[in-house]
Amino acid sequence: MNRAAWIGMAAMSVGGLATPALAEEPTDIDALVVTAARRDQALIDAPVAATVLGAQFAEDARIQSLRRIDDYAPNVQFNQIGQVGGTYISIRGIESNPFVVNRAAVYIDGVPFRQPSDQALGDVRQIEVLRGPQGTLYGANSESGLILVQTRAPSDAFEAQASAGAYGFGEGQGYDLRARVAGPLAGATLTGALTLDYEKADSFVRNLASSIGEPGEIETAFAHGRLRWIAGDRTELDAMGYVALQRAPGLYEQEFLPMDRARYDQLYGGFNGGRKAGDHTLIHDAPKRSDKDEHVLGVGLTHRFDGATLSLAGSWRDVDDRSFGTDLDLTAMPGAAGGHDVEETHWNWEVRLVAPSDARVQWVVGLNHYRGEQSKALSSLIGPGKLSDYAWAPKQEAGSRDYALFGQAVLPLSPTINLTAGVRYERAERDKVQQAGVLDLGPLGRFVFQAEALDEVFAEVLPRVSLDWALSGDLRLYASVAKGWVPGGFNLAASATSVVGDYSRYDAETLWTYEIGAKHRLLGGRALVSAALFYTTVDNWQEINVIYGPNGQPLSTTLVTSSAAITSRGFEIEFAGKPRDDLDLTASLGWVEAEYDRYVFGLEDLSGRRVKLTPEWDASATASWRPWRGLFLRGEINGAGETMLNAQNTARQEAVWRLNAQIGWETEAWTARLYVDNLTDETVFVTSAYANSLFGYDGLWYAGVDAPRVVGVELTRRW
Repeated sequence: MNRAAWIGMAAMSVGGLATPALAEEPTDIDALVVTAARRDQALIDAPVAATVLGAQFAEDARIQSLRRIDDYAPNVQFNQIGQVGGTYISIRGIESNPFVVNRAAVYIDGVPFRQPSDQALGDVRQIEVLRGPQGTLYGANSESGLILVQTRAPSDAFEAQASAGAYGFGEGQGYDLRARVAGPLAGATLTGALTLDYEKADSFVRNLASSIGEPGEIETAFAHGRLRWIAGDRTELDAMGYVALQRAPGLYEQEFLPMDRARYDQLYGGFNGGRKAGDHTLIHDAPKRSDKDEHVLGVGLTHRFDGATLSLAGSWRDVDDRSFGTDLDLTAMPGAAGGHDVEETHWNWEVRLVAPSDARVQWVVGLNHYRGEQSKALSSLIGPGKLSDYAWAPKQEAGSRDYALFGQAVLPLSPTINLTAGVRYERAERDKVQQAGVLDLGPLGRFVFQAEALDEVFAEVLPRVSLDWALSGDLRLYASVAKGWVPGGFNLAASATSVVGDYSRYDAETLWTYEIGAKHRLLGGRALVSAALFYTTVDNWQEINVIYGPNGQPLSTTLVTSSAAITSRGFEIEFAGKPRDDLDLTASLGWVEAEYDRYVFGLEDLSGRRVKLTPEWDASATASWRPWRGLFLRGEINGAGETMLNAQNTARQEAVWRLNAQIGWETEAWTARLYVDNLTDETVFVTSAYANSLFGYDGLWYAGVDAPRVVGVELTRRW
């Protein structure tokens, strides 16, 4: 069994493109390495807290999209605004949410995803989840951590695989088809790989009162291609591209359900024709539909000189996201609804020079440039109507230009002690062009966009220093301090004419994290235990807000402020081992205490409250057992402690445990599996909680939910 499937501690990687191909998966934990700052580094030697998932683990856990990752990394949560909406990553209490740029960076094959959703993945080669600021090499968008995904590169050996799956849950069913082919295109010099995926399913959240006759459906098509050209002994060129298309008739990007269904039915049963809310059912009249098109291209060039390796990487990503159907009254009454159309384009270029692998001092220096453009238009529908009846407010635009110079070096102070030091200078330019206009929200009145043309420059120096000490070949200690940063920016927001104050801009956010950790090899090298303690302070905390009137009704669209500060402290511990050749075990536990040190917004002083969307603790354990011939058994348990769903701490998700199970049969050519996710059918709220947008605070909170129990089968054929 491949031991690169283990979860362990890893060092910082620089992404997938322009990275030399990873070696075949090692057969011993001592040989398991990651590409840390362009050099191979054993897990036990890496002075950073991280979780690494290898190819075999990803296959066993059925990780085929981004949102499947956080179950296996302590103190990491993926908060979702809907089944087809964005994914916001919280690490160690440093929470991310809609309208605030993700504080954790995501790279898939070297391409940055600053605002990911549930990106489909090609065949996973390796996943790394790094906790703590990674700004030295990855910049401002990695304030709380970093997630790197590498898919399998093509080789000079032909391979093909096809799979089909079907699944069902309480309110519907779906199916998925996937195929991959890879191999030589021109001998060993030019190789390629192509992955195709098509999935069609009922949505987990179903609408009992759809005005367009669509209770909710999701159809996705995904194509991912990779090319590798070996131009000589020293030069390699990698290219990748993918297209992802999603169509969701009857579904809005953000779907919020009442947390107290009995009270909701009591208040709004008359509006809903006597129909009752369920764990995963809505009763909305708003015409709903969500469409998303995503196109990505990336290229990387690596050339090895005698004294250094040069890496060049560039990427382009274009996203068009149109969604209708946020029901402002949250009932079957034809009141008011809203929608949006967002277009984003991202470019990223980077050049790096890295020391050769046999150099005594390991170093990397580089330059980075990022450009982003966003246009956003909001729409509304007053009373009954069709999708074509939404009225549009003027389009608003924002831009980003980031420039960075960075360097990092590992200095051996003695045979057992290393000093790692790095620094990054980041300059971020932000601009906003907002046209004057009106968003008509009917009973809520008319929200006004003020005409504005604003720009501002933010700059920061981001240092990182760590010291690691090998007490023995099986035990290593480390300590680190690192600075994180998120630039300020501008709100594309509208508000009622009665609102007084400037909410157009928000300031840059600064973070410091102090960490000590240890890694210990056990069972003669068949297991690894890693642990870390951390303490984090954040100033000018950027927080999502809405201006409310005295009756709890919103007076603005969503905006960001920066008048808060937080402190987060905690620990995490991980175990990964293979006590027997047929048994793989992992376990993890994380604990966080994250509070607002300062947070005054409007008339509310929320200082001392817990940071929202941060569980008090989270835990997981997995076991994959192959006891006899082709038999495969797997069990997982994932738990999360009490979680506040709003900054006021008045809406909360109680502690919850979820169980997943699999049984299957594997041969060299075939795999068949039966699986059950969320075996006990727990209802878990996974978004911020909001009041009713039309009626104001009615004694209820509304939030989005995760998937119910899902039972499915998969069949895979390999050639």
